Amino acid sequence: MSIRSRITAILALSGACAATALSQESRQGLIQYPSISPDASQIVFSAAGDLWSVPVGGGVAERLTVHPGIEGQSRFSHDGSKLVFESNRDGAQNLYLLDLVSASDRLSAGDITRVTTSDRAQQLGGFSQDGKRVLFSAYMYREIYRHPRMYSAALDGGPMERVTDAFGRGPETRSDSEDIYFNRGYYYPHRVAYRGPGNMDIWRYRPSDGSFLQLTQFDGNDFEPNLLPDGSMVYVSSRDGQYNIVRLEAGKTDQDPGSVRQLTHFKPDANNPETIAHGVRDLQVSEDGSTAVFVVWNTLYTLDLTDSRAKPVAVDVQLADDMAGDRMYRNNISRNVSEAAVHPSGKAVAEIARGELFVRSTSEDRPTIRVTDTPFRERDISWSPDGTRLYFAADDGESLGNIYSVTVTLAREDLEPKPEPEAEEPEAETTEEEAASSEENADAGEGDTPESEPAEGDEALDDEDASDKKDKKDEEPKIDYAKRWSEALRFEIETVVESDSLDFNPIPSPDGMKLLYLKDRGDIVIRDLETGEDRVIMELWSDPDVQWASDSRHLVVAAQDLDFNSDVFIVDTEPGDDGSLPEPMNITRHPDIDHSPRLSHDGKVLTFLSDRDNENWEFDVYAVYLDKSLEGLAGYELDEYFKEASEAAGKLKPIDPVSSGETEQDDEEEKKEPEALTFDTEDAYLRVRRITSTPETESDLVMTPGGDRIVFSTVIDGERNYVSVDHRGRDRKTIKSGGVGDPRISLDGKTLSFVSGGQAATTSPSGGKTTNLPIDATITIDREAELAQKFHEAAGMFGLYFYHPTMKGLDWDAISERYRQLVMQTRTQDAFTRLLNLMWGEVDGSHTGTGGGDAFSASSPNNGYLGIDFSVVPSGYRIDAIIEGGPIAEMKHPPSVGDIIVGIGGMKLTGANTESGLHDLHTAMEHMAREEILLEYLPADSADGTTKLALVTPTTFNTVSVLRYEDEVAKRRAEVDELSNGRLGYLHIRGMGLAEVRDYERDLYAAAHGKEGLIIDVRDNGGGWTTDILLASLTAPAHAYTIPRGANPDEVTKDNYPRDRRLIYAYSRPINVLINQHSFSNAEIFAHSIRTANRGKLIGTQTFGGVISTGSFSLIDGTTIRRPFRGWYLPDGTDMENNGAKPDIDVPQTPTDEAAGRDPQLEAAVNELLGRIDS
Repeated sequence: MSIRSRITAILALSGACAATALSQESRQGLIQYPSISPDASQIVFSAAGDLWSVPVGGGVAERLTVHPGIEGQSRFSHDGSKLVFESNRDGAQNLYLLDLVSASDRLSAGDITRVTTSDRAQQLGGFSQDGKRVLFSAYMYREIYRHPRMYSAALDGGPMERVTDAFGRGPETRSDSEDIYFNRGYYYPHRVAYRGPGNMDIWRYRPSDGSFLQLTQFDGNDFEPNLLPDGSMVYVSSRDGQYNIVRLEAGKTDQDPGSVRQLTHFKPDANNPETIAHGVRDLQVSEDGSTAVFVVWNTLYTLDLTDSRAKPVAVDVQLADDMAGDRMYRNNISRNVSEAAVHPSGKAVAEIARGELFVRSTSEDRPTIRVTDTPFRERDISWSPDGTRLYFAADDGESLGNIYSVTVTLAREDLEPKPEPEAEEPEAETTEEEAASSEENADAGEGDTPESEPAEGDEALDDEDASDKKDKKDEEPKIDYAKRWSEALRFEIETVVESDSLDFNPIPSPDGMKLLYLKDRGDIVIRDLETGEDRVIMELWSDPDVQWASDSRHLVVAAQDLDFNSDVFIVDTEPGDDGSLPEPMNITRHPDIDHSPRLSHDGKVLTFLSDRDNENWEFDVYAVYLDKSLEGLAGYELDEYFKEASEAAGKLKPIDPVSSGETEQDDEEEKKEPEALTFDTEDAYLRVRRITSTPETESDLVMTPGGDRIVFSTVIDGERNYVSVDHRGRDRKTIKSGGVGDPRISLDGKTLSFVSGGQAATTSPSGGKTTNLPIDATITIDREAELAQKFHEAAGMFGLYFYHPTMKGLDWDAISERYRQLVMQTRTQDAFTRLLNLMWGEVDGSHTGTGGGDAFSASSPNNGYLGIDFSVVPSGYRIDAIIEGGPIAEMKHPPSVGDIIVGIGGMKLTGANTESGLHDLHTAMEHMAREEILLEYLPADSADGTTKLALVTPTTFNTVSVLRYEDEVAKRRAEVDELSNGRLGYLHIRGMGLAEVRDYERDLYAAAHGKEGLIIDVRDNGGGWTTDILLASLTAPAHAYTIPRGANPDEVTKDNYPRDRRLIYAYSRPINVLINQHSFSNAEIFAHSIRTANRGKLIGTQTFGGVISTGSFSLIDGTTIRRPFRGWYLPDGTDMENNGAKPDIDVPQTPTDEAAGRDPQLEAAVNELLGRIDS
């Protein structure tokens, strides 16, 4: 048994044991989001995506909902007869109402009705004071300010309404109080250690007078407020380093001495020293104020709030037996292919689908054979050049990746009957006469040799022929490996490279004697397959692009330096006389990115992708001749060279099988080494030529071995296509419409393989017929085993790549093991995602997160949006504002502000069987996006109540969000113009990408040209990468100015400068920069840079402190995990992470300001800048 087979067997056994233990004990799904009945007798919670109820004293839980969707938070109505809950069963997370039936101290489910109908996700709050409406928060309309607002929805289907114009999250109230308690701040509950301006605080809103009061100002997170009958409040706080429950006295804030008392004291202890997943989460309190319910780790707790000495009590929850019935499931992964490698002979293909390895013949309608059947993730397939074996990488439950090889042990031909060997005829006996005759012939003299006897030389030839025939007869028949792989049935998997590191991307050398692979973050290692010796060729911090040269000695490598610039190198892997490796030869030597190098078989032509002549990351194809003699060839001569190179490559065949061991005779024979290639590298960077020049980026580059065809993805007429061109970039042929992945070219250059639409295919690099190579792969997946693999890879990869070298001093392995125990109890992707995010929170870092995967997903209703602000009035929906460019604004005869909408699409909004007499407008707009509908409205000046009809085409959420953004920016621009009497300009930078740079340059000229100063607003800017481009505009040195003939010198300012001499429009006049706690990532780098360069003042509130460069990686089921890999530091060494840019003038934005429509930060920026200009 191979090492891998043993590991698989051991893990399968241990996994079975673990599964048994879990099913016998507590593998019940992650307990989340408990709510408690008004009298504190019943608890409802979410587990395995459904809602369950259990008596407060514990026991067997009753399932309340059964649906493949995810049910999340829930709340009991004030009288306990109903339960409102979150669910994504109909698309976006909306709110639903469940009638509760109580009998014999148990709860059971009645009817379920939908409360909200929207394509926006909604987060449940509580019930309104009168119990007729439910409170929630949502991004119902995307605002510049990156925070949700609070809403209420009528339980009877009446209108959804905004609670206040202030921003807030998680509104809660009681039946005996009008006050609404809510949170403000970034919703990062998994970051218990975060201290900064984005922390969550608790506020109170009093509807009767519109007042707001900040109740907590602790620098960490305070959230999940619950009001008690005596006016005090319990909530979750991170003030002691873990989340615990604290109580705030009635009528006090946390700034009042002695007003806060801690009720729980959960923290890691001797039994669990690493982590408790940050402590308390999902706090709720009964309506009578007697009991709190919450979760720590995976235990449900209650706390008696009437006894100041009470300790948390664990609730023993037992879930129904049917929870264990869904461990195994079937999944058709036939269209999930991610890699495909055609056998060197072209007769078979290996494919990876959802982490499993398959092979099949390339002939039509051939069966699929599964090679691996493990919970691990197989990837990075590559054939040996002799076609005898297939290499791949995979994790094994212990390491993140080992290297393996596969060989065929049983093929179809082995099942066919073998012909019986022919029997040898016995030698005839020699008679005395024949013997005598032989003796006479032997004694005869030389001259007496009969004519019929062979001459001496002929006799020797006959002897050799006989010997050859005997040798050939004794030889083993030649193995047809191509045929065996195309008809393979069983396999042997052997471990090639095994270590505690991440080993991946095996690439065998063309002579089959060596195996290149990558280690950890990108070290290039070569293993001698005969001796097993490893040599590190290059130590790198990021994955390189690597290709063997045909001489099996040189490599072509694209690698990044510490400026994050990638160049292409030729690397000689043969040590010198002193045992050291020659210095890699930099071929491209350019400060822009050069990657994806492809070398021709003769080593004379190198192609690669580069963004040297475009915007960042907009790549074209480039080439350079590594044989300078090609430079001087005439066009026809060059064509002849490529024709001959292509013909020579077309004759290439797989090499003869490479023996795993050498015989004594082999050792004595001199091995024929391939002739080393030579390269003209010294001035290669000067001879690089551009092959393509398209307005979009190129990718997926391959080149035929002869260098005559270059294949790549690009955009043509707005559509992604896979195309090929000749060596000049001409003669374009479309290979495939749409995107492709994993493109590969065969040894002879005649076959191009790729993956498209989750299916492997082959074609010619010159275009033509495409042959699909589908697999038939329906597999059985063990949820537990896959869950373990996913977690192992997620935790390991995050720990390997996270930017901080010590993981901020944490024992990451111990923390990972602790979370693994909890993750293995989850039943849904939703719970898995939440726990991973809690684990990322241990490092207290930004740019982390988990999403996607095999989560339940239903189509959202795709609501229509009219582009208006409205208020609910008794007769309908009054138009308060019309957004420029929106559907209402674009009507031929639009309604006006003050008019009342009374009907949509033929449906009357009035006369509903609801308390308000109105149907909900959002519900009426379901499925209305881009559909022409009839709008009925009542003009504000209608004396007799006559309504009007008009046609309108509602738009989508995304479209109306852009229009709302532009509308808000226009209002701010007008306000600055008014406040400054036209002296200052204003622009907002929405993000830090190239599109926003173009907007910035346009808006800069329009807003600031001729102005005395400029307000630059990066509040609520989520980041990107363009700080230095903006600085090129704002910090261009004023080294000269110009005066053309005919201009009045007295009217020329000293910043007049020819715009064509600069890369971007420059602005050198005074500026102020607006920032807030939602300025994030590269927007923070921009703010820091303004201060470092002393370019202007920062006005507003401190930025969040979330500055790490991040990438991402995917798990076997498509779960995507962000991977922060690069830290950013100020010149004095300060880590920008958790150290946001502080304003020169600190001006908070309060709910009171928002409700009143004031922007005090903008006002302060204008006043400061005018004062500075005038001073």
